[in-house]
Parts: sequence; C-alpha cells; structure tokens
Amino acid sequence: MLDVRRLRLLREVAARRTIAAAAQALAFTPSAVSQQLAALEREAGVPLLEREGRGVRLTEAARRLVAHTEVILADLERAEADLAATGTAVRGRVRLGAFPTAARALVPPAAGAVRREHPDVRVVLVEGEPHATLPALRLGDLDAAVVHRYDLLPAREDPGVELRELLVDPLWVALPPGDPAAGPGPVRLADLRDRRWIGGAPDTSCYTVVIQACALAGYRPGWAWRSCRAWR
Repeated sequence: MLDVRRLRLLREVAARRTIAAAAQALAFTPSAVSQQLAALEREAGVPLLEREGRGVRLTEAARRLVAHTEVILADLERAEADLAATGTAVRGRVRLGAFPTAARALVPPAAGAVRREHPDVRVVLVEGEPHATLPALRLGDLDAAVVHRYDLLPAREDPGVELRELLVDPLWVALPPGDPAAGPGPVRLADLRDRRWIGGAPDTSCYTVVIQACALAGYRPGWAWRSCRAWR
C-alpha cells in the first residue's frame, strides 16, 4: 500500500521543482526527503525520479501518481473538514489569498463578518495573482483564495481545488474625453488598433486577456504603460 505521507512529498517535489525546495517547505532535510521518495519507489514498484543535471525530474509514472495524489489529498481534506464541523467552537487561523482588487474591495467586509460571527478566527491576508495563490492553495500554504478568470483564457480543472463563483464583473475600456471611439454604445476593439494602451503587467492574466482580445480583433496592442496596480 502506498504511504500517503510519501505521496505528499512527491507532490511537493513536483510542485516546487526540486527536492531541496520541497524539503525547505516541509522543514525536512533533503536527505530525509530523498530517503522517503526512495521508499515510495519501492512501494510503487516503478521509477519515480530521474537525474537531470544537478536536479531531478519526474517520470511519466510519477506524474500520473501526482495526479492521483491530488484527488486523494482533496478527499482527506474534505474528511477532516467534515469531522471539524461536528465541533461546537470555530477557532484558528485562515490564510486567505486574494488578487489586489479583491483584497481591497471584497476581503475587508468578508473578514469583518467572519470576525463578528467567529471572534476566535483570525484571517491572514496574502496578496497575489491567481498564478501564485492557486499553487499555494494546492500545496496547503493557503486555506482559501479569491481568484479571477476570463472567458477568453483557458481554465484547467483541478481536482485539488473547489471553485465557487462569487460574482461576474465585466471588463471596461477607458478612453480619453472626446476620443472618436467613445460613443454612446459598446466600443469595438477593432477601432482601437492605433491606440496606445495602459494595462496589467506582463506576468498577469489582465495583460494576457487584453493580448488575446486584441488578437481576435486582428492586431497586437501597443503599450504606453503597464502596471499591476488597480486604479480608481
């Protein structure tokens, strides 16, 4: 039978890319992690790691095992939550990730409501974009995350994450007063081909969705400024 604790170690190595990083995250020594993964290989009966330069890479069998591990760990977390719900007191720390706009607009009133209803619960906010908070959520570094996704960008289902829709927010394009494209009706992206854009930083989905939307309109936008900050 496969050891769940060793499966968790394999998942950590897969997510953090190196044995050293996984060991640091789990407060283990790299030697201890290597020994546990060697034991897991013996249990599985197939090679799981291959040397690659100074590091390691997962075999195809290991990648399949990690996918099963995500489902197993998600089921265990649901079981633990179900048992915890039988208790009478709610206390502890909730580590919540949120992108900047949600951290400003959605988290404060929600955290206040939690505080009023459960005074012994402390909400710790970690600000970050979904590409950072979702992996942290899967690894257990966060307990929940407020994320966003766009219709134009592909979304991959993850068995280790349960998604619940909070709201639908349309995207708006801001134009200077008197711009010919700023009429009373919807703006056509094709009419903004020659404009200089202000948008999100290149490592954000806000930037990627503008690139994708403009590509569908037949051009690549020219950038005057890029920022990851939310503007009023």
